[in-house]
Amino acid sequence: MVKEERIPHAILFTGNEGTGSLPMAWAFAQYIMCTQRTGTDACGSCPSCKKAEKLVHPDLHFVFPVINPGDGKAPVSEHFLVQWRNALTSNPYLTLNQWMEAIGSENKQPGIFEAESSRILEKSMYKPFESSYKILIIWLAEKMNAHCANKLLKIIEEPPRDTIFLLVAQDTYSILPTILSRCQQIVLPPIDNDSLREALINRAPIEESKLNSILRISKGNYLRALQLIEKNEEEERWFNPFVNLMRLAYKAQITGLMDWASEMAALGREKQKQFLTYALQLIRENYALTTAGEEVAYLSDQTLHFSKNFHPYVTEKNIEPLADQFESAIFQIEHNGNAKIIFLDVALQVSKAIRIK
Repeated sequence: MVKEERIPHAILFTGNEGTGSLPMAWAFAQYIMCTQRTGTDACGSCPSCKKAEKLVHPDLHFVFPVINPGDGKAPVSEHFLVQWRNALTSNPYLTLNQWMEAIGSENKQPGIFEAESSRILEKSMYKPFESSYKILIIWLAEKMNAHCANKLLKIIEEPPRDTIFLLVAQDTYSILPTILSRCQQIVLPPIDNDSLREALINRAPIEESKLNSILRISKGNYLRALQLIEKNEEEERWFNPFVNLMRLAYKAQITGLMDWASEMAALGREKQKQFLTYALQLIRENYALTTAGEEVAYLSDQTLHFSKNFHPYVTEKNIEPLADQFESAIFQIEHNGNAKIIFLDVALQVSKAIRIK
């Protein structure tokens, strides 16, 4: 598109979470504005590239979901630019949940509101300062409410000559059809294994066997791969305590369960919560293995080997009491309950539930 000077005025990058739609739009914008671009990429060293990489280029604008600050200010992206720059430069594969955490608003409903459309219309009228184009990236365009989307219809269809809209979305079904019809869609597939392997190796050393397992389970999702690396780190610490609990529980070895509870109670509260969260997740994955098979269960080679024998004991008859027990224990630990009593109760209730036929 760039080489042949036929860049569409509106492009919609779509793809599942973890496939890189947002960093792709960002990289494409940088490539368009680069003053020394090669045939395949931006140079990364010209003033334009350096500004784009730091998200301070005067011709590169971002729109993203925000919350109403409740201080009389309009809910628009420019009021959150400092947090946005910090969040995106540290994690280009930013998720909506991570963004909400970055602005301390996990419990509020984010959106792109009508006030944002007025700011977009204003910005689209500016002349470019340094580049041949001004580019507006709208992240999670499906979060535009109806008033905002309708106001933008005409400008997206017929923007000023030097304006490019790059929309990024995961759920195209939630975008107005009239917006979709005005955009050229580019669908990003899952990341290929070779590229994903290279990215993970460059991030940190990792054993080949674990890397292969992560590639198999993540299925081209970079975020999922990172989560699995964290999960592997947790697994090294918590897999054996989990296995010991389940074996003692199934055999109803009360003395052994009491000793296990004492060992867990001696840990700090954060470690206790880590174990309970790990156990809850592994119980759920075993239930998935029971009901739907290996294709939907995210299990490493080590846990899969164990779970092939264990998962028949996690069924529709006991998944709820098992999950409820771990969730309740997490809540109690967070509220400073007596750890020894909590873990003994977990051990005894798991022993009761795991033997339900």
